[in-house]
Amino acid sequence: MKAAIPNYMTRHLEGRDTAPGHRFSLYFPVWQDNWKRAESGKKDALKTVAKTLPPGSKKLAENLRQRQQALALQNPDLAYFPAKSNSPFMTGIGNEHPLENGFAFLNPYGLPYLPGSSVKGVLRSAAEELALGLYGETQGWDMLSVWWLFGFEAGNAAISQKPYKGDRVLVEEAERRQQAFQAWVKKAAFEHETLKRFIDTVVTDKYKKESLKNDPQRFLSSLSDEISLQGALRFWDVYPQSASLTMGILTPHHSGYFNGKNAPHDSEQPVPNVFLTIPPGSDFDFYCTCAKTRLPEALQQNWQALIKSAFEHAFDWLGFGAKTAVGYGQMTQHNEYLHDFENRKKDAFIKEEKDRQQQERKKELAAYTPIAQQFIEAMEEGNWREDKNAFWQGDVVDKWLTRLSEELDTTVITYLAELFNRHFPGLLDDPDKVQGKKKKPVFSERQRKLAILLNSHKSCNEK
Repeated sequence: MKAAIPNYMTRHLEGRDTAPGHRFSLYFPVWQDNWKRAESGKKDALKTVAKTLPPGSKKLAENLRQRQQALALQNPDLAYFPAKSNSPFMTGIGNEHPLENGFAFLNPYGLPYLPGSSVKGVLRSAAEELALGLYGETQGWDMLSVWWLFGFEAGNAAISQKPYKGDRVLVEEAERRQQAFQAWVKKAAFEHETLKRFIDTVVTDKYKKESLKNDPQRFLSSLSDEISLQGALRFWDVYPQSASLTMGILTPHHSGYFNGKNAPHDSEQPVPNVFLTIPPGSDFDFYCTCAKTRLPEALQQNWQALIKSAFEHAFDWLGFGAKTAVGYGQMTQHNEYLHDFENRKKDAFIKEEKDRQQQERKKELAAYTPIAQQFIEAMEEGNWREDKNAFWQGDVVDKWLTRLSEELDTTVITYLAELFNRHFPGLLDDPDKVQGKKKKPVFSERQRKLAILLNSHKSCNEK
């Protein structure tokens, strides 16, 4: 078997650090010399992909993860949900491929990924199930919140009045959602101000006044197909962190019966069907950002709590990727990673605020003379206002007063006077003050000397 590439490429690929996505799509060795697919060789061909990731791909996957985290730490309007898979994960199986089961790889890197649009689809379904109360508590969700956060889709099964066509199970589920939606409308368990803003946003000026005037239940019961709204949430692509890829095998029996060719019987030959998966125990990082300014005020404050409950519902009941109905793509939240991220984000914002204050302080200091800038920086760094010893120890004060003898500066004199009054009340007013019958000096010789020198600088500066 060989890949559909020139011969010289085959030689170059041997032993090379080739990404799994490239081996799966560009260099998949399943073709015979006559360029017909070798049906019996699919498993062996997939083994060239389903193995430990090469060093370059591992490093690239980790770099993508670190890049996302670096961006996430800078975004205050972001929610993060790390997860670990409990079962094999599949995505992109509908993509065309010689195996008849494709896989989603991120080009040009050749690494497996879950598109953000797929994540949004799962979360929207979870949010709708909660909003309609299909499985118990709503966790604060309602359909208006779904539309504001995920967007409005007129053809959604929960709101469409048109009969749903398709598989019987899907039809029954669509009808159940439609009934739950109409029950929610009749119950009127929604914020009327939020609905008014929704109408004001999505309805054209021609019908806006009429829609606002009419009964809100009537508006919700007959939503127009022309209404559309872009949701405020954005979901990032997910790059699974796994040391390897693995193979899965399905062995369907009675293929003739399922294809409508004959009745089921024991003599039919089962046909093994191999496909690519990401093994259990892999890490997944889900990121969600929100354009809060487009939301009603209540949702601006509450969107993270809502999306958290939707992720928890998806982790517990829905799963991600393909074949979730038969157990694939099941995940649990990785709380240790979440706590670590929250701590890092808190530290990042503290550092950012500190840097911002330092930049503002530098701008403020730029208005002072060089000597004043040096004094203020030394005063703040040494915490002279709060620490008396730090201010008075050594010869710090002596040097500054000596320097003022050569270069008078109003700002430095003012700050020094403030510090003297703070730590030695009354010293500047009367350096020679005495007390008691023996007329003992209140202040030390050094205090008196430096106070007199500072007072003389003040007098000279005033002149």
